[in-house]
Amino acid sequence: MRAIVLMFFTVLALTVAELLVAHHSVPVNFDQSRAITVEGILTEIKWANPHSHFRMDVTDEEGVTVEWLVEMGALNTMKRSVFEMHLFSVGGPVAITGWPGRRDRVVFLNQAILHNGAELICAGVRCGPEDGS
Repeated sequence: MRAIVLMFFTVLALTVAELLVAHHSVPVNFDQSRAITVEGILTEIKWANPHSHFRMDVTDEEGVTVEWLVEMGALNTMKRSVFEMHLFSVGGPVAITGWPGRRDRVVFLNQAILHNGAELICAGVRCGPEDGS
């Protein structure tokens, strides 16, 4: 009986661990084989761990405003990489280039061009100004 209980909890632990890894896996959630660009107005900015994100209103081909989710890395990683969070503002226009999500209207941030022309690059764990400073 003890062996069965031990086996049950082992299988349970492995299953939960697999689900957690899949949840945080960029390749599982985003198509890294191509990039898209989405332009719109920032409606929400959330700097948080384990994932920061933006929400933005984008006008589609038919003139309808739809909400997009822009996902990115952890706040701690972005701070260490000198990602200039203060340049983003709700209500401001932004162009986001990144990997399209496997869900509709989701993109993973690789590059942002802000209202003032500032260009920020976020590749892997390094995020910062285009000039690398």
